[in-house]
Amino acid sequence: MRIVSGLFALLVLVLAALGGENKPENAKAPAGTPAIDKLIAQLSADSFKEREEAIRRLIAVGPPALGALRRIADDKRADPDVRLRAARAAYAIATIRIEIVRRLGEHKGVRNNPAFVRVMRVGLSPDGKRAVTTGTDNIRYWDLASGKQIRAFGEINQGYRSVSIAPDGRSVIAGGRKGAVHLFDVNTGKLLREMTGHNMEVWSVLFTVDGKQVLTGSSDRTIRVWDTATGKQVRAFKGVGDMVRCLALSPDGKLLAAGHCVAGRPGTVRLWDAAKGTEIRALKGHELDITCVAFSADGKYLVSSSFDQTVRIWRVADGTEVKCLKGHTAHVEWAAFTPDGRRVVSSAWDEDPTLRLWDAASGKQLGVSERMTEGLLSFAVLPDGRHALTGGKDGVVRLWRWER
Repeated sequence: MRIVSGLFALLVLVLAALGGENKPENAKAPAGTPAIDKLIAQLSADSFKEREEAIRRLIAVGPPALGALRRIADDKRADPDVRLRAARAAYAIATIRIEIVRRLGEHKGVRNNPAFVRVMRVGLSPDGKRAVTTGTDNIRYWDLASGKQIRAFGEINQGYRSVSIAPDGRSVIAGGRKGAVHLFDVNTGKLLREMTGHNMEVWSVLFTVDGKQVLTGSSDRTIRVWDTATGKQVRAFKGVGDMVRCLALSPDGKLLAAGHCVAGRPGTVRLWDAAKGTEIRALKGHELDITCVAFSADGKYLVSSSFDQTVRIWRVADGTEVKCLKGHTAHVEWAAFTPDGRRVVSSAWDEDPTLRLWDAASGKQLGVSERMTEGLLSFAVLPDGRHALTGGKDGVVRLWRWER
């Protein structure tokens, strides 16, 4: 009985964490729903097989059964075993399952050295049907429907740190470990332009909304703008000051967010006027280096991740921190909104090699994936808001899906 009571208490605590703002609008089952009422009654059946079948079928019913299950789980007058079964089913419904759909393939290490095998960055085509990944060997172009590699190109010593596909889907920009910035034709793999100026790792590369320019951020403490037609530098932002780890462009192309590595000091996210290259404001709250920044689809919010093991949501208009998402147990490498802005997806380093799903409004964790053998370095959320593509330290490219 002590074991049952302990399990029940744990499930109740987890349900409370997942409750409140996270209850689906249809979570309360209509009074007198015959099918749900019958399954609830079956939770007290004498037969173990019947009880387990009731739990399975209630989970299959999903959110419409959640209200009734929670009422049973919270009813102190009910049989403890029945309460535990109801709590089990409610927990399974309230927790979103995140699973691997497909392994697309692998990148290889420098000279096939396992110590260098990793997928540094992933990028999606605008329609979400194709993707590029950068490893320590080259750039690979994938068809997501089939999971097949279309081609590999751009081989470079120790690979690229960043990658992005143009708005028209025809070209790819990639930033290298030693300052190289290369523009490729994605359909042929041909090098179109080489942009020279950075002298350290280029951690982030972005096309402007019209695809005519590229923005790059580097460990050399600069943010630069390049013309894609000529490969010439257009301008450099002034007063950057710190190493640039990540960049994100607002949907309208007017704002640039930059996350900085500031060893020994709290991490800072800065918002810039993308056209003028002037700083608008600094967003402060993270305790360590920033690893990723991303705007919501409406441009009203920004999400950031950090070595401090948190993900934070900011209001762009005034720089106010809206939510701090806590749950990862290692530094968070990546975070992004789903296209509808309702959720945030994040991934972490070796000590916590998981993908996590959060409710953006409440800050509650909705689901967590199985643990990988090594950390997830990057990902991109697909346009359907239910899939994500990840790259990890093991060199494997994976496609994930969550149930709803």
